[in-house]
Amino acid sequence: SSRPAAPPGPAAQQFRPAALRTATASAMFGLLRLAAAAPRLRLPAAVTGARVTSLPFIPTDWVFRFAPFICRDRVRFLLRFNQISFAMGFGFFYLWAHTPYKCDHYEGFYESPLYNFVKADLEKTGQLEENVRIKVKHFYPHTE
Repeated sequence: SSRPAAPPGPAAQQFRPAALRTATASAMFGLLRLAAAAPRLRLPAAVTGARVTSLPFIPTDWVFRFAPFICRDRVRFLLRFNQISFAMGFGFFYLWAHTPYKCDHYEGFYESPLYNFVKADLEKTGQLEENVRIKVKHFYPHTE
């Protein structure tokens, strides 16, 4: 009792059982219903408040479990929270985002392969010399 293979295309719908078609349609409508309801869903308060009430990159429950010396009372926790947040912000700015002598001036910046290709192309056509000649190198006009 082998069934013949279903022909490709829309005609294959007639060979699919009605119960299977209904289950597929209801699953698709379920996904559509979930997608429509997604903006109305609320995350738990612990998740939404984590950005405001936790140490950066460290879940607050880990602080209470693994570092009780930081959080013996509310005042000590607030003090440590402020100290750690300030130190991380200060370190980010001065150690990561403000690394000295790392391409923050025009004399020694990284020249990418695309930059070198375009510069060589301009040198071949003579446009680079013209651009350098007319480039303004001062902010205020010269007074003589």
